[in-house]
Amino acid sequence: MPARLRVGLSGGLDSTVLLHVLAALRGQLGFELSAVHINHGLISGSAAWAAPCRQLCDGLGVPLLVREVVVRRDHPGGIEMAAREARHAALQEDADGALLVLAHHRDDQAETVLFRALRGAGVRGAGGMRVLDARRAIWRPLLDVPRRDLKAYAEEHALVWVEDPSNQDLRFSRNFLRLEVLPRIEARQIGASAGLARNGRLCAEAAALLDELADLDLASMGSTEARRFSRAAAVSLTPPRLRNALRRALDRAGALMPDEDRLCEAERQLRLDTVAAGWRLVLGTHALCVYRDDWWIELADLPSIPAAVPWDGRMPVLPWARGLVRFDPAVGQGLLAAAVMGACCEVRGRMGGERLRLRPDGPGRSLKNLLQEAAVPAWYRPLLPMLWVDGRLAWVAGVGIAAEFLCPSGEPGVVPGWSATD
Repeated sequence: MPARLRVGLSGGLDSTVLLHVLAALRGQLGFELSAVHINHGLISGSAAWAAPCRQLCDGLGVPLLVREVVVRRDHPGGIEMAAREARHAALQEDADGALLVLAHHRDDQAETVLFRALRGAGVRGAGGMRVLDARRAIWRPLLDVPRRDLKAYAEEHALVWVEDPSNQDLRFSRNFLRLEVLPRIEARQIGASAGLARNGRLCAEAAALLDELADLDLASMGSTEARRFSRAAAVSLTPPRLRNALRRALDRAGALMPDEDRLCEAERQLRLDTVAAGWRLVLGTHALCVYRDDWWIELADLPSIPAAVPWDGRMPVLPWARGLVRFDPAVGQGLLAAAVMGACCEVRGRMGGERLRLRPDGPGRSLKNLLQEAAVPAWYRPLLPMLWVDGRLAWVAGVGIAAEFLCPSGEPGVVPGWSATD
């Protein structure tokens, strides 16, 4: 049992029972217990639900944190997914190593498996929820417990809970399955919900095996650099196996999974020789990218190109395009400090027509050609920070330092660099 548990407390039946059970066990098992209640403001009157949560926690001697979140209305996955992501982010904020405990039960699992199966979510989706999600530090200890047992426990202990009126709204597909479809299936075939949940566990096992295979395939592709993989190795796989690897790469990146048609089209285009010149396919929240023999996954939204930023020769860090430009002091490396200190310096993006001489005995060359040689994809080139000193181009990220600004051996220097967070 982890030393610290944090319960996601909505105030409904399920989370109320979960908190009550854990509160009774904490002395015996020796763990710290707290609760967090999230109000996303999407349901009229939901702000009042914090009061019964406080009353319950006060009675049990459990610390409660109440948080309000703002839900994105333009989320690619819709308002429900946006609310779920906002809620989970708030539940895990400042967790400080605590395991998040959620009250999903067997009926929830059956509903999830059926809902995803109807959407054609495949083995991974049909796997439903995991009892323990180690990656996100989430535990669902009630996942094999039917809701009727939770209600019987609540009535036996005279617990009071909040009823969410939106749970009765049949306009929502999940509510329709829960209130109309699953009860009819259960009446026709006793134990159907348990069977769906069991099928979810079996699919989860199969999905885990597919993930292991994908991890082996991604490892065999070899990273030419962090998070990049060999396209030649990728296209040697069979189509189902390559799509499996793509799903895994997207999942690792935290992407919303594209539908089957979109993923098949991505796999087809990835095999085309023409993509080696530079290709970027947006798949919802993320993009699949190829340049030469590398492929990788990145966020779909590229950073905006910042305005020019002045640099006084002393500031060690400047923000730039979801990353940082650093200037580290050195000796005999980087830019000659004497050439930049006291000069008029600024960092700005590419404007076109720039030239750079990288060797003292070499010619000035167009930045376009240098960027091609440096294997910088076309969509990154406008984002690269460039340092200008008294109107002369001194450094370009990913390319190098102009020969006239190179620091000689033994002299004080400044080493520039750009690290993007994406």
